[in-house]
Amino acid sequence: MKNGKLLALLPLKALMALTLVGNAALAQGWKPERNVELVLPASPGGSNDIAGRTIHKVWSELNLLPVPSNVVNRSGGEHSVAYTYVAQRAGDAHTLGLMSTPLLVNQIDGRSQLSQHDVTPIAHLITEPMIAVTRADSPLKTGRDVVEALRKDSSALSIALTSSGHRVSIGIPLLKAGVTLKGVRMPAFKGGGETVTAVLGGHADLLVTSVSTSVPHITSGKMRGLAVSSTKRLGGALASVPTWQELGFSSAGSWKGVMGPKGITPAQIAYWEDILRKTAQSEEFKQYAEKNQWIIEFKGSAEFRKWLDEELAARRAAMTELGLVKQQ
Repeated sequence: MKNGKLLALLPLKALMALTLVGNAALAQGWKPERNVELVLPASPGGSNDIAGRTIHKVWSELNLLPVPSNVVNRSGGEHSVAYTYVAQRAGDAHTLGLMSTPLLVNQIDGRSQLSQHDVTPIAHLITEPMIAVTRADSPLKTGRDVVEALRKDSSALSIALTSSGHRVSIGIPLLKAGVTLKGVRMPAFKGGGETVTAVLGGHADLLVTSVSTSVPHITSGKMRGLAVSSTKRLGGALASVPTWQELGFSSAGSWKGVMGPKGITPAQIAYWEDILRKTAQSEEFKQYAEKNQWIIEFKGSAEFRKWLDEELAARRAAMTELGLVKQQ
């Protein structure tokens, strides 16, 4: 019987098992020989910095790599600086980068021509809800207060952001409420740490960020969560924060994965996919995920590539409705 006919008779679980065995065999054929650099697309203190350093910490705690590794922050251009840095190192599997929502939205709004096809998607790791946060002494109590204030006067509040993904997250409920988005003040910052400083210092009324950035500030009592993009309330320090959905609106979250440069080999992709699967499945990473309110959703390279194309189409539809798509 020919191989194609034999494979057709195998059940799905058997095929998946063969795929994992094949990936493991490929992974055994290559391993890093020198220092590995993990590039983070934001300044210290933001959610991408937290996620990247957590991944790196798990690598160290579990001794997953046979060589030294380090983390480098390359902020700017709403992640484009870091993504370009990785893309320019074609064929170098010793350079990896944390990737998230801006890789897609930057190409949609015309901020960058770089796409997921200019790098090598290796693994999707987590989904992270977005949250609107303000100072603890702010008169704003929930996301409904934000919506109502901006409905009356679109310039009434300043909303600190770090990316177009954050703009989409807050833009969806505002658009549904009938707010004129062009009039809303949304200053952009290089990283989540800077947006927190802006709000705590009174230079912005609220910020939109990934939940992990907000947890320590809400726990300390310095900030208050107004609304979160998850479908149900989160636990821990965010248990009292309403969802946009329960307030009568919808919103969008974020995701985080790891990419390599274009041109790395199948064996190198398989190696890193295996390392990142071990990272995501480790008890250490699960503990960090629980602390930071992350949802672990591992996808290997092939599945991740397919998902990125689907997510690009969905984001484009949402951003078109929000008027954030660059006209050709």
